[in-house]
Amino acid sequence: MALSIDVVIPSFRPDEQYLLPVLGLKRPAGAVVRFYLVIDDPAAKLPEAIRGMADNNTIFIIVNEKNMGAAAARNRGIDASAGEWVLFLDDDVLPEPQLLEAYAAAAAEQPAATGFIGLVRFPPALTRFSQAVLASGSMDIFNIAERRASFAWAATANVMVRRGAMDGLRFSTAFPASGGGEDVDFFLDLMTRNNGQRLHCVPQAAVSHPWWNNGQPGYKRPFRYGIGNSLLGALHPQFTYYDFLNTPETLLLLCLLLPLPGWTGAVLLMMGGVICIEFIANAVQVQKRYPGSSITAIYYAAVLRLAQDVGVLWGKLKKGQLYRIGERFHDDGRIRKINFYRSNTYRTVKWLLYPALAIGVALWRASVN
Repeated sequence: MALSIDVVIPSFRPDEQYLLPVLGLKRPAGAVVRFYLVIDDPAAKLPEAIRGMADNNTIFIIVNEKNMGAAAARNRGIDASAGEWVLFLDDDVLPEPQLLEAYAAAAAEQPAATGFIGLVRFPPALTRFSQAVLASGSMDIFNIAERRASFAWAATANVMVRRGAMDGLRFSTAFPASGGGEDVDFFLDLMTRNNGQRLHCVPQAAVSHPWWNNGQPGYKRPFRYGIGNSLLGALHPQFTYYDFLNTPETLLLLCLLLPLPGWTGAVLLMMGGVICIEFIANAVQVQKRYPGSSITAIYYAAVLRLAQDVGVLWGKLKKGQLYRIGERFHDDGRIRKINFYRSNTYRTVKWLLYPALAIGVALWRASVN
């Protein structure tokens, strides 16, 4: 029986510079390949060059009646297709010519695998903000195929899953429609359904992805991802643990102390110190990872971390889940006991400076009273 791969591409703004190279990919010898382009905006203008390729045989175009979000668009592509393997690609990636051949070879070699993670390359980081994004570690999942033999989840920009392994599983629409957390949720569920089997990495199956907003500063995306990620702990409690409060959680706690008579000044001073320590800890960690990083890049990296952490906190507060403040999540799909005092550069700096801050504020308060 011939290997069959269905390529599902959700698209909100179909752009022929990205979609034409995908739809024109070289098909592996002996494999049946079909493309399902799911247009998630009925008002979107579909370029004629793309419309002309649709033959309802190997290339299908599905137009949603309304914007349903990336998760629902992928689900519609899954339901419309029937191939043995489902390859998810974003609508803004440029594939390497051998992409399908690399996936086909991996599937032929490991036909019982749950799925395969491809490589997502980004252009050189030429702006301070793009350098900060790399330094923050938020992009690590995109090149995980170069660093690991397998992993629990993957960015849906480039990943292939065996249909039989899904067994009816679909992307949850409980997450933000514009994306954030639904990929982690889907693949952790997939791993659980398949007795802990992880996705195998195939770095030869590569695509290129542009920098969002041309590498210029933007914090809506990490904030939105944070809101989505805030749902993961409730959905997958086996991967959660509690840890020291992060900066937004600490500031929230301090805000509750502001009304205490005689403590307003000390609390405000403490809050200012907590923010300063956050930036110092980020500066040390960024310099360790990328020596010579500029002050601007360090600032961006700190704000990126804060944006994500605030998003996670906001997502929990919106649901009234105060008991989940301080909860952390293992998105690598491993269940293990966490030692409160495990350390890394970022944490070590913070917990060296926090006692100094507390002593300084106590001395200041004693001097003014």
